[in-house]
Amino acid sequence: MDNVNYKYNDINERYKRLNHFTILSISIMAVVVLVYLWLKLANGGINKSLVYGVTAVVAAASIINGIINVKNKSNSYLSIAAAIDVYIIYILIGLQTDATFIHYMLFGILILQIPYYRKRRMLYTTIGAIVSFILVLVMQAVHGVSAMDVNAFCQAMLELSVIVGIYFAGKISIAFNGDALGAAKDEQERVNSILNDVLNTSNTVKNETARSTQLMDELVTSTKSVAGSMNEISDAAYSTAKSIEEQNTMTAHIQEAIAQTESKSVEMVSIADSSSESVQSNIKVIEELEEQSARITETNKKVTESMTKLQNKTAEVEQIAGMILNISSQTNLLALNASIESARAGEAGRGFAVVADQIRQLAEQTKNSTEEITRITSELNANSQDVVNSINGSIEASDIQSRKIYAAGEAFKELSNNMEELRSHINEVDSHIAELSKSNDRIVENISQLSAVTEEVTASADQVRNMSNDNLECVEKVKMAVDTIRRTADCSQNV
Repeated sequence: MDNVNYKYNDINERYKRLNHFTILSISIMAVVVLVYLWLKLANGGINKSLVYGVTAVVAAASIINGIINVKNKSNSYLSIAAAIDVYIIYILIGLQTDATFIHYMLFGILILQIPYYRKRRMLYTTIGAIVSFILVLVMQAVHGVSAMDVNAFCQAMLELSVIVGIYFAGKISIAFNGDALGAAKDEQERVNSILNDVLNTSNTVKNETARSTQLMDELVTSTKSVAGSMNEISDAAYSTAKSIEEQNTMTAHIQEAIAQTESKSVEMVSIADSSSESVQSNIKVIEELEEQSARITETNKKVTESMTKLQNKTAEVEQIAGMILNISSQTNLLALNASIESARAGEAGRGFAVVADQIRQLAEQTKNSTEEITRITSELNANSQDVVNSINGSIEASDIQSRKIYAAGEAFKELSNNMEELRSHINEVDSHIAELSKSNDRIVENISQLSAVTEEVTASADQVRNMSNDNLECVEKVKMAVDTIRRTADCSQNV
């Protein structure tokens, strides 16, 4: 098995050396070719498309080979990719330039890589050489034959012969060595499979024995704990018997307390019903007060409107009285003028003077009456404003009263809801009290049964304690056997 591993590792090392050599040689070749082509392009002696194409091939090949090499330095496909890159550059450069040193450099790289190739990679090399030869023939047929073409033809024939010969020699060598390597790999895989099975089985046994040892330790601890617990149970059984007597006394007190609580809950239901009726009556009174307050507010608003109209009419009367006062003043003035004119007329105007004097007296009376009317309307207007102010204050007070009445109504409604909720809770408490009473009866019954069971537990505890001691001895023996198996598994795993 060590010999097989050595051969397998040797093959991987060969692939690593091959890939390292391939990347190094292609890098040197790519730098030389690109420098030569770009110098030729600068002198105008070569086609731009050829330079750009070769540059693109070199860039793509560098990226692909770099990715393959990073993932696995011994990847066999790296040599295949490198061979294809060399073929492409070989065809582009060797057939379209007169650079003989580049031609031989590329051919030399092909020859140096062939000893590392497998059957498939040798086939790729041969196909590339044949394609190169065919392209040489096509170029000669198209452009005619010259001394340089004859040299290129002979050179291509020589290259083809060398590559084909190496291909068949390599094919024979691979056929001879392939069977031995394949058999060695099969033997290695079979031995590795057996070793993996043994190792997995050993690990499984080791893990299971470790787990069994842990379980044994836990079982020993549990058995000791059970033995101790049985002693505690035996002692606790006597204490339980005393506690049962105390519980009988306590359940009797609980039953008495339940009866008292049930009686109080009935009284609370009665009180809640009476309170609910009182609250409903208060709610009705509040609703009536709200209606009366609304009517008072409406009446005050109507009175305010009437007083406002009265003030408007009083203002109109004052305006008319002012007009009358103005007219009486003018009439008095006219009467005075008439008296003066009648005095000038002498005897002839005496009768007219009497009339003018009566008119003046009438105007004076009208003036006095008008002033009295104005005074009365002013007082009436002032009194009306006081009434309006009082009514507005009454309306504001009525609004405040309405809001308070509404708040009181809402409070009574909330109180009514709370009373209903309280009644519901009291009924629920009654239900729980009934269930509690039944539960207490069952507790009394269970305590009686528990007293009988306690006696049985006391007897069983002694029996279990004796069995626990026997089990402890058996567990110790099993633990020793498991430790032996685990040590055996450790030894087999180390081997």
